[in-house]
Order: sequence, then structure tokens, then C-alpha cells
Amino acid sequence: MAGIVPDIEARLRRSVRSATLGAAAFVFAVTGLGLLSAALWVLIAMHHGALTAFVATGGLFLVLAGAFYWAASLGRMPRRTARPAATDEPFFRMAEGFAAGMQAGRAARKH
Repeated sequence: MAGIVPDIEARLRRSVRSATLGAAAFVFAVTGLGLLSAALWVLIAMHHGALTAFVATGGLFLVLAGAFYWAASLGRMPRRTARPAATDEPFFRMAEGFAAGMQAGRAARKH
């Protein structure tokens, strides 16, 4: 029992450290993305005008958002699992009912 508490504390420290570093990385990534976006907007605005810069950067962010949404949805897709054979057959249902009845009978005998 004495070894459990230090193990939990070590796991908690690692989790907090990982979360802190992840949050810092997120802040730096968002800051960098903002600065790069501003630089891209200024570059396009200098050559093609402000309206074109707004449309181009807005379109870029919409395409990126769609790509990330699509990539995130790949992980949520349910995987096909093997179904039990012949679950709709009458014999299977009869056997399942028999097993449930046996369990109920055993449970009733225990009380």
C-alpha cells in the first residue's frame, strides 16, 4: 500500500508537467500563427489590395479549418466489429432466453 501513493504522486506530477508544457506550446503556436497571418495579409495587401488580402487569408483559414475538422473526424469514426453469428435466428434467441432463465433461477435460489 505504501508504494501506491508515491506512484500516484509521480503520475500526477508528470500529468501536470505535460499539461503545462502543452498549454505553453499552444500559446506559442497561436501567437506564431497570428503573426504569420498578419505578415501574409500585409504581403498580399501590398501587391493586390486589402480586399484580396482579406479574402485570401479568410479562405486559407476556412480550408485549414475544414482539413483539421476532417482529420479530427477520422478518429471518431466507429470501427466495424464482428457481430455475433446469427443473432436473429430463433434458436439463438431461445438459447439466450434459456441462459437468462437459468441465471435468474440461480439468483433466486441464493436468496
